[in-house]
Amino acid sequence: MKTVQEKIAYLRGLLEGGNAYGSEPNAKAVWEQLLNILDDLGRSVSVLGNGLDELTEYVEAVDGDLMDLEDEIYGEEDDDHYVEIECPSCGELVRFEEEFLYDDDVEITCPECGEVVYQGSEFEELDELEEDMDEL
Repeated sequence: MKTVQEKIAYLRGLLEGGNAYGSEPNAKAVWEQLLNILDDLGRSVSVLGNGLDELTEYVEAVDGDLMDLEDEIYGEEDDDHYVEIECPSCGELVRFEEEFLYDDDVEITCPECGEVVYQGSEFEELDELEEDMDEL
Protein backbone atom coordinates (compact mmCIF):
# COMPACT_ATOMS: atom_id res chain seq x y z
CA MET A 1 0.00 0.00 0.00
CA LYS A 2 1.37 3.39 -0.95
CA THR A 3 1.81 6.05 1.66
CA VAL A 4 0.22 9.48 1.30
CA GLN A 5 3.62 10.94 0.47
CA GLU A 6 4.20 8.37 -2.28
CA LYS A 7 0.81 9.18 -3.81
CA ILE A 8 1.60 12.91 -3.77
CA ALA A 9 4.97 12.26 -5.43
CA TYR A 10 3.20 10.19 -8.12
CA LEU A 11 0.72 13.03 -8.73
CA ARG A 12 3.58 15.51 -8.96
CA GLY A 13 5.28 13.29 -11.56
CA LEU A 14 2.09 13.05 -13.62
CA LEU A 15 1.66 16.82 -13.61
CA GLU A 16 5.26 17.56 -14.48
CA GLY A 17 5.53 14.79 -17.08
CA GLY A 18 2.53 15.83 -19.14
CA ASN A 19 0.93 19.06 -20.16
CA ALA A 20 -1.56 18.96 -17.30
CA TYR A 21 -1.02 22.58 -16.30
CA GLY A 22 -2.97 23.89 -19.29
CA SER A 23 -2.46 27.13 -21.14
CA GLU A 24 -3.20 29.46 -18.25
CA PRO A 25 -0.10 31.40 -17.18
CA ASN A 26 -0.79 30.99 -13.44
CA ALA A 27 -1.93 27.34 -13.61
CA LYS A 28 1.52 25.93 -12.92
CA ALA A 29 1.97 28.15 -9.86
CA VAL A 30 -1.45 27.13 -8.52
CA TRP A 31 -0.70 23.44 -8.99
CA GLU A 32 2.72 23.85 -7.35
CA GLN A 33 1.11 25.52 -4.34
CA LEU A 34 -1.48 22.74 -4.08
CA LEU A 35 1.23 20.07 -4.29
CA ASN A 36 3.27 21.87 -1.63
CA ILE A 37 0.23 21.92 0.65
CA LEU A 38 -0.33 18.22 -0.01
CA ASP A 39 3.33 17.53 0.83
CA ASP A 40 2.91 19.33 4.17
CA LEU A 41 -0.30 17.42 4.90
CA GLY A 42 1.38 14.12 4.00
CA ARG A 43 4.25 14.80 6.41
CA SER A 44 1.78 15.78 9.14
CA VAL A 45 -0.19 12.57 8.65
CA SER A 46 3.03 10.54 8.95
CA VAL A 47 4.03 12.34 12.15
CA LEU A 48 0.55 11.82 13.62
CA GLY A 49 0.61 8.13 12.67
CA ASN A 50 3.98 7.64 14.35
CA GLY A 51 2.75 9.47 17.45
CA LEU A 52 -0.37 7.32 17.54
CA ASP A 53 1.74 4.15 17.34
CA GLU A 54 3.90 5.32 20.25
CA LEU A 55 0.84 6.29 22.28
CA THR A 56 -0.80 2.92 21.62
CA GLU A 57 2.31 1.08 22.85
CA TYR A 58 2.42 3.28 25.96
CA VAL A 59 -1.27 2.73 26.79
CA GLU A 60 -0.88 -1.04 26.35
CA ALA A 61 2.10 -1.01 28.71
CA VAL A 62 0.18 1.04 31.31
CA ASP A 63 -2.81 -1.31 30.94
CA GLY A 64 -0.58 -4.33 31.58
CA ASP A 65 0.99 -2.66 34.62
CA LEU A 66 -2.46 -1.75 35.96
CA MET A 67 -3.66 -5.33 35.52
CA ASP A 68 -0.63 -6.59 37.45
CA LEU A 69 -1.29 -4.06 40.19
CA GLU A 70 -4.97 -5.03 40.43
CA ASP A 71 -4.00 -8.69 40.74
CA GLU A 72 -1.54 -7.78 43.49
CA ILE A 73 -4.07 -5.67 45.42
CA TYR A 74 -7.24 -7.69 44.90
CA GLY A 75 -5.73 -11.10 44.28
CA GLU A 76 -6.35 -13.44 41.41
CA GLU A 77 -9.93 -13.97 40.28
CA ASP A 78 -11.57 -17.13 41.48
CA ASP A 79 -13.16 -18.60 38.34
CA ASP A 80 -15.57 -20.71 40.42
CA HIS A 81 -17.67 -17.63 41.26
CA TYR A 82 -18.19 -16.32 37.74
CA VAL A 83 -20.72 -17.12 35.02
CA GLU A 84 -20.22 -16.71 31.28
CA ILE A 85 -23.14 -16.16 28.94
CA GLU A 86 -22.88 -15.78 25.18
CA CYS A 87 -24.63 -12.70 23.85
CA PRO A 88 -27.42 -13.80 21.50
CA SER A 89 -26.90 -10.73 19.29
CA CYS A 90 -23.13 -10.51 18.73
CA GLY A 91 -21.78 -13.77 20.21
CA GLU A 92 -19.49 -11.98 22.70
CA LEU A 93 -18.88 -13.87 25.95
CA VAL A 94 -20.19 -11.83 28.87
CA ARG A 95 -18.66 -12.71 32.25
CA PHE A 96 -20.18 -11.67 35.57
CA GLU A 97 -20.25 -12.75 39.18
CA GLU A 98 -22.50 -15.68 40.06
CA GLU A 99 -24.22 -13.79 42.87
CA PHE A 100 -25.99 -11.63 40.27
CA LEU A 101 -28.00 -14.72 39.27
CA TYR A 102 -29.87 -14.51 42.55
CA ASP A 103 -30.70 -10.80 42.38
CA ASP A 104 -34.12 -10.15 40.79
CA ASP A 105 -33.34 -6.48 40.15
CA VAL A 106 -30.17 -7.00 38.13
CA GLU A 107 -29.83 -6.60 34.38
CA ILE A 108 -26.59 -7.65 32.64
CA THR A 109 -25.84 -6.11 29.24
CA CYS A 110 -23.25 -7.05 26.65
CA PRO A 111 -20.32 -4.60 26.74
CA GLU A 112 -19.85 -5.05 22.99
CA CYS A 113 -23.35 -4.35 21.61
CA GLY A 114 -25.36 -3.23 24.68
CA GLU A 115 -27.95 -6.02 24.32
CA VAL A 116 -29.44 -7.42 27.56
CA VAL A 117 -28.00 -10.92 28.08
CA TYR A 118 -29.48 -11.60 31.51
CA GLN A 119 -32.32 -10.14 33.52
CA GLY A 120 -32.78 -11.12 37.16
CA SER A 121 -36.41 -12.14 36.81
CA GLU A 122 -35.55 -14.75 34.15
CA PHE A 123 -34.76 -17.35 36.74
CA GLU A 124 -37.83 -16.97 38.98
CA GLU A 125 -39.20 -20.26 37.67
CA LEU A 126 -35.89 -21.94 38.43
CA ASP A 127 -35.95 -20.54 41.96
CA GLU A 128 -39.52 -21.81 42.47
CA LEU A 129 -38.52 -25.25 41.18
CA GLU A 130 -35.55 -25.32 43.59
CA GLU A 131 -37.85 -24.35 46.48
CA ASP A 132 -40.30 -27.12 45.52
CA MET A 133 -37.46 -29.62 45.43
CA ASP A 134 -36.28 -28.50 48.88
CA GLU A 135 -39.75 -29.05 50.32
CA LEU A 136 -39.80 -32.67 49.12
